[in-house]
Amino acid sequence: MKLVFTSEDEAELSYRHMLAGCFLLGNGEAEIKITDCGGKPKVRKLEALALKAQKKLAKEDVHRVYMLAEGGSELEKAMRESRILKLSRSEYMFSLAPDRDRKEEAGAEILLTNGVEEEEETIIVESGEKGVFTAKLRPLNDGMYIYGVEVREDMRHEGYGTKYMKSIMYAFRDTKLYLQVGSPNVIACRLYGKLGFETETEILYFTL
Repeated sequence: MKLVFTSEDEAELSYRHMLAGCFLLGNGEAEIKITDCGGKPKVRKLEALALKAQKKLAKEDVHRVYMLAEGGSELEKAMRESRILKLSRSEYMFSLAPDRDRKEEAGAEILLTNGVEEEEETIIVESGEKGVFTAKLRPLNDGMYIYGVEVREDMRHEGYGTKYMKSIMYAFRDTKLYLQVGSPNVIACRLYGKLGFETETEILYFTL
C-alpha cells in the first residue's frame, strides 16, 4: 500500500488496483473515499484496504478511520456485507445551484478572509456582529463547500444562522454551494431545504 501526502491534510492512497483519497480531520481521525475499486467492490479487498490504511495512518497519529460510501451504491452494499466494517453514521450532502438574481440579506454583513493557519484556499466567514456567526468555505468539485457553521451558543434559535447563511448564499451567488448535515439532524435538514438547498446524496461512514 502507498500513502502519498499531497498537502498537510490530504493524501492519495493506493492498494493493488484500488485508489482512494484520504483527508486528515484532526483529533486522530481520517476519512477515506475510494475513487476506483478496480471493478466491482469486493468485501475482502475493502476490508484489507481498511486494515492496511489504519496501520499506515497510525504513524500519523490517526486512531479512527472512516470509509465513505454513497447511499445506494455498490460500495455501500459491499461495506454492509463486511463483518469488520460497521456503519457509524450517515450525512446528507446538500447543494445549491448558482443564481445571479439572488437578493442581498439586509443587515447581515459578513467579512470574508483567507485562512491564516488553514489551507490558503480556505475562506473564513465572520458576521458583522462580532462573534455571533462563523463558517468556513473551501473548493469542492465545481463549487464551494460550506462547513464549520457555528452560531454563538447564547444566541442560537433566534434566526442568526438563517440570516448569515443567506448572506453567504448572496456573496457566492455565482457559485454552486455544498454542505453536509447529519441525517438525524432533522431541524438543520429542514432549514437548508427552506433556504433552497437540495439533497444530492446520502454519505455513509463505516469504521472498523
